[in-house]
Amino acid sequence: LQLMTEVVMTQEFTKQPVEVEEARPEDAAEVFDVQRRTWLDTYPNEEAGVTYDALKLRLEGENGELIPQKVERWKQGIESTGDRRATFVVRDNGKIVGFVAPGIMSEQRRIGAIYVLPEAQGKGIGNALLKKSIEWHGRDDDIYLHVASYNQNAIDFYKRNGFVETDTKIEDDGTPPIPEIEMVLKAEQGQ
Repeated sequence: LQLMTEVVMTQEFTKQPVEVEEARPEDAAEVFDVQRRTWLDTYPNEEAGVTYDALKLRLEGENGELIPQKVERWKQGIESTGDRRATFVVRDNGKIVGFVAPGIMSEQRRIGAIYVLPEAQGKGIGNALLKKSIEWHGRDDDIYLHVASYNQNAIDFYKRNGFVETDTKIEDDGTPPIPEIEMVLKAEQGQ
């Protein structure tokens, strides 16, 4: 697996470079841990009926029994990188602090999962990951994503990057179901 590395300058005053690289199969456990930790920090919402405990059960199972299969699922996804899916990560001191998993799902270009650990947010990592995902897709077709309807920070982040809300209703079939909206980045004309 050839690693592709891209250095993107952050919008921070520190001008620290953010390196985005292809994930490796051995990164699967860390990728899942970033997803798990970010979900537990971001998605609990009393009004939406999404509790921390229900999310933890959805992610891990009662006694952590779901963790190995979720890690294996990420490993298989990373191993199947090609023209229909990819996984890119950002590391800080060797540890994965964010990832994005763009892909083509139901013949639709999608951002897929994009998560940055809470303590690593605000450093340009999300911007670098989103940019890499958009570059991976290209701009000749619309690019879609789903975002929790109550995650205003993420919605605002995507809007700042050119995404707009669609009228499509999204049904999350997980327990607890997380209410989501769809957003789209329209294709660039004349490309």
